[in-house]
Amino acid sequence: MISKEKILPLFVLSVLFSLVNHSLEAQPRVVATEELALGTDRSWQNPRFSPTGTSIFYTSENFHGIWEYSLESKTIRQVTSDPHSGFGYALSRDGKSIAYRSTTILPSRRRKQEIIVVEIGKPEKQVVDSGENLSNPSFANNKLLYSKGSWKEVNLHVQSDEIQILGIENTKIALLKDSRRVLLDPFGSGSYIWPSLSPDKKFIVAYEVDRGTFVSDLDGTLVARLGRRDAPSWTHDGKWIAFMNEQDDGHQILASDILLISPDGKEVHQLTETMDAIELNPQCSPTEKKIVYNTLDGRIFVLTYTE
Repeated sequence: MISKEKILPLFVLSVLFSLVNHSLEAQPRVVATEELALGTDRSWQNPRFSPTGTSIFYTSENFHGIWEYSLESKTIRQVTSDPHSGFGYALSRDGKSIAYRSTTILPSRRRKQEIIVVEIGKPEKQVVDSGENLSNPSFANNKLLYSKGSWKEVNLHVQSDEIQILGIENTKIALLKDSRRVLLDPFGSGSYIWPSLSPDKKFIVAYEVDRGTFVSDLDGTLVARLGRRDAPSWTHDGKWIAFMNEQDDGHQILASDILLISPDGKEVHQLTETMDAIELNPQCSPTEKKIVYNTLDGRIFVLTYTE
């Protein structure tokens, strides 16, 4: 017969084991990694999911052209071959349209830029505007937004509750909020890149070039400082932020893996740890636990994780 003195330690050990086991099960871990069969005639980069998560859009090494890869049918369709169109393209929320900015240098050495909209699956394209200095386009509630020198010249008549990151304007984060454009500068005199809006549209993650990655609210108040976490991207549930831990010597990239960090910075989990690949530019699926990224040698992968 087991004494009460022995039963209590055994019970405590059982509870501790259960908690440790649950903690291990809750940690993100990779369950599948798939390389997209895109061909080797180009070096591919800048991938992102469609709003439905069913396809991947991407561009070539020099940003000339945009392609779509269907995750369901495993087929490829070229959306456009326009120069520099892959640098800053946007997808409408309903997934029916893509907008991009093309850039051409004229014989006079002057720059000509055009804002172009294409309906997915249709060959026609609509040139919306042209000029020497156009912003990358954006969509808010399926309405096209862009600036021609200043966002003040753009009609921002959308739903009053619509929130959308417009881009970077004069090194600050341009945000559409309450039907008006606001500039956020959480650090004061900061220079920002890689802004991303959380799925619940309550927070922004971005990177300040001298201070690293941070999370702020929509008023620009700092919530957390995460350190150097390059190319941050929210997961679909807002639980994690994916990033790359790029290492370089000032001239070339030496290594990079994909990791997850909690928005408060308290948990970090490594997803990739490969010796033969340098993983860059993670972008999270808007619908499930998947991350798309490109490698330094121009391949594109979709990573599936679980918790």
